[in-house]
Parts: sequence; C-alpha cells; structure tokens
Amino acid sequence: MRFSRLGAAAFAVFALQASAFADQLPEGALPDAAISRGKNNLKKAWLARPTTRYGHGILGDAIEAGSLVAVTSCGHKMEFILDKDLVFEDRQARIVDLEGDHYDEVVVVESSLDHGAALSVYGPKGATCSAAGGLTRIARTPFIGTRNRWLNPAGIADYDGDGIKEIAIVVTPHIGGTLQFWALREGRLVLKAKKFGFSNHAIGSREQGLSATVDGAGHSLLFLPGVDRRSIFRVKLTLEGIKSHQIGTLPSEAAGQITAKTGSGGKVVLSVPTQAHGVVELTGAAN
Repeated sequence: MRFSRLGAAAFAVFALQASAFADQLPEGALPDAAISRGKNNLKKAWLARPTTRYGHGILGDAIEAGSLVAVTSCGHKMEFILDKDLVFEDRQARIVDLEGDHYDEVVVVESSLDHGAALSVYGPKGATCSAAGGLTRIARTPFIGTRNRWLNPAGIADYDGDGIKEIAIVVTPHIGGTLQFWALREGRLVLKAKKFGFSNHAIGSREQGLSATVDGAGHSLLFLPGVDRRSIFRVKLTLEGIKSHQIGTLPSEAAGQITAKTGSGGKVVLSVPTQAHGVVELTGAAN
C-alpha cells in the first residue's frame, strides 16, 4: 500500500472543469446533472425537470429530477416524464448496451416518495432515423420499501464473464450497505448475487463515484469501500456468489471519484481521494 497526496491545485483544476461543464448543460437539465454519451443508437442522455417534491436531499440538496431526456444518434429528442409520486434521485443517466446487441439502454436511480429507491432501465421505443419514437421503462427492481432509503450504482460491466453486463449497486450505503449485482434478461432485471458490508457514498455528497471497475482475466473486477469507507475491497462475481478481499485501509474515509490504472506486474493501482489525507494510492491484484 502506498500513500500520496495531490495538493489544492489539483482540486482547483477539478473545480474549474466542473464549472465549465455546468455551463454546457441543456436548458431544463438538473443543475448538477452529468451528461452521458452513447456509442450506438443513443447519442446522449441527461436528467431534467428539477423538482423539490421529494425533499430527501441525499445528494446534497432537495432538488431531484422529474424527467429523463435522451437524444438518438439521428438527433431525435425524447423525454420520459415521471408521475408526481416519483423522482430520479440521481445525477447521471448512464447510457450502456446491457445485452450486447448494439442497442443502448439508460440506467438510473428512480425513487418513490413513499417507498424509497429502485434501479430502473429505460430505452428508446420505435425510434429510428425516420421516426422520433419515445422512451419507455424497460425494467425496474423492487423499491427498497421505505421512504428516504436510497441506492447508489457502483459499476456496469461483465463481472462474471458470461458475456452480458451486470449492474452493481449498493443498497442503503449509509446504514449498512448491501452490494447487489443485477442483469437485464428478457425485459426483466434479475438479481444474481448480493453481499452485506459496503458503502460507495457519503451522505449529503454529490460524488457518486466511490468505486472503480477494472478488466480482469475474462471478467471485470469491482473495487469499492467497506461500510467504514476506509477499508477498500476487491470484489469478484462468481457462480458461487460474491467474493471480496480487502486490499488496504485508508487513513481517512474515501470522499471522491476512485480511479484505477494498471501498474507494474499487472497489478491494479487505485487513486482514492480521501476526506483528510488527499489522494491515496492502493495497489491490489487484478484477478
């Protein structure tokens, strides 16, 4: 394990980039939305129609999104507007080809005012270069069941090596988080495995990226904190379930976007922004 720090100048650069990015948001977008870009039939997607009808404030304020907007590769704009008892409790609508068929889906956290959060998958219906079509909800997990209970996506990749991507989420990351892996199968989200003991978000923070996904030997690996946000784990999804191994302990809680690169000997080097000790590097095996 190796510690290093990036000074205030580096964080100032990040802040300037974020400010410039905010100026580019489409009209009506969530104020802190992140625009996702696709490679297939969807060009970009974002969350829109800011609303205060939920008031949970888990991401730093009480403003959530009331709609999801997507633009196709042919330039058609589509919008899905939620009912008044729902919000998108997220900052990013993630474009991804979940089934490997070269057609994009959009993955987002959707919350009920009475029953808490769920994971939802949306996609374009009837959209071609000659027809605008529209967005439809393809699948949604069960809501957690209690108001003001949330989940945070941790990664989307082929974690078990079966050729189809899984969506990793941490359910209730602030009160004893459970890591879950879901897969889209024939229009349904299917739970493949779950394990207690993880957290990828600090309550009240806008930063949702306290995890990193790395390509392994025939499958992807997930790296994320334990419930204390100081212990960092390497996670593998296998036919027997979730296998996790602690690769190190941070001097203070993880607080920012975790990034990964391949170091010497093929090992994974994680860069983890922390609450009180700058950016800390941890090294772990890539298998």
